[in-house]
Amino acid sequence: MGSGGRHHVAPAFKGELMTRFFINDEEIAPPLDVSSLDQIIKQVEAAHLLPNTVVRKIQIDGLPLLPQGGYESPSELLEQIEKREKVEIFTGTLAEIANDSIEEAVSYLNRIEAATPSLAESFRFCPNAETFDNMRQLCEGFYWLNLLMDKLEANFQVHLEKMIIRGVPAAEHHQKFISVLKQLVESQEAGDLVLIADLLEYEFLPLVTVWREMLGAISARMKAPQ
Repeated sequence: MGSGGRHHVAPAFKGELMTRFFINDEEIAPPLDVSSLDQIIKQVEAAHLLPNTVVRKIQIDGLPLLPQGGYESPSELLEQIEKREKVEIFTGTLAEIANDSIEEAVSYLNRIEAATPSLAESFRFCPNAETFDNMRQLCEGFYWLNLLMDKLEANFQVHLEKMIIRGVPAAEHHQKFISVLKQLVESQEAGDLVLIADLLEYEFLPLVTVWREMLGAISARMKAPQ
């Protein structure tokens, strides 16, 4: 990563346990400003990251640091780091991170495909609070998938109108899916639960497999030698 050889590590926090910092398993000197996690990341990015490379994961003593991972405040987060022995920062290219997102999206589609028949049946025969909550999560998941597709189009020269899936441009599949999602929302607002079930089973479910093929084609294109 262009960070050179191993460096002598000064204490990261005055008067406390020495905290060691690593990038992709290579030890680096601790950041000069550790007043916030943002400052730590900014300094690491400026000093060690190559173009088109970003931080993809942070671990503290081997445990992943999740977004809003239970810390009550920035000062508590720093206190936690101060008491730890090892902060590991892992980087990746934008393409690697995009492919990770695609793999996550495909896993999500697999779960949705398995769960949709029972969700449709629930709307037909015994809808309850859990049924509507599952429907909300489904719509939120596909909102995220649409955002992912927008990012892929904007950053990786993905042209859905030129990508042919099952003899049809991917852009048409995409627009049809958006239309079905809109009908699902409208049917729910109108209280037409039978129509929701029909849309899920006969319109939505077949398009899940198309989405998976679209994402697979995009991933293969991104991994292909340029």
